[in-house]
Amino acid sequence: MKPARHVLDLLRIARDYRAQQCQALATQARADSSAVLKQAQLKARRHLRSTLAPELERFATEIALSRSRLMTLRRVREQRRLAAVLRQAWPRLTHALRERWDSSSGRACWVLHHLSIALVALPAKGWVIQHPQNWPAGEREQLNQWLQTQGITGAAFEDDAELLAGIRVVCGLNVLDASLDGLLSDRAQIEGRLLHYLAAAL
Repeated sequence: MKPARHVLDLLRIARDYRAQQCQALATQARADSSAVLKQAQLKARRHLRSTLAPELERFATEIALSRSRLMTLRRVREQRRLAAVLRQAWPRLTHALRERWDSSSGRACWVLHHLSIALVALPAKGWVIQHPQNWPAGEREQLNQWLQTQGITGAAFEDDAELLAGIRVVCGLNVLDASLDGLLSDRAQIEGRLLHYLAAAL
């Protein structure tokens, strides 16, 4: 073999070896840099999480408090709205009951309904029916006749200047108060019923 050829072969071998080594080193460098980059990203994420965790918790707490405040404000606003509705409804209810009493047919229904309750709840003797001064005598007489057919005899009628509408049946210590004031005495219960009917109508 000629020396020149031998030198060329050695140079080619050296070049190939160098290329292989460079490629291996480059591959290893890429792998190392990728691993370092992944580690750095993981570390950065952990750091970010640990840094943001208190802030996220604070934001979550603030959001929960804001929602709670909003719900409270809505509840208060709804309660105020309902209170305003009830304030407007009460005089109307009183007026409607007064109109019912001022009507002869409404008055008859009112009296018969409550006396039917009294027939079940009260003893059959010793009735005193208190009533407004302007209740017509003819209606009282008709009612007295009806009471006799129901087994109530000797019922006394007594006008009461303080009664504006309705009647009050007194029998010993028992009182069935179907006067306007008596029917409206339990305001909380009546307002509760009004709210129930209002909600059902919506």
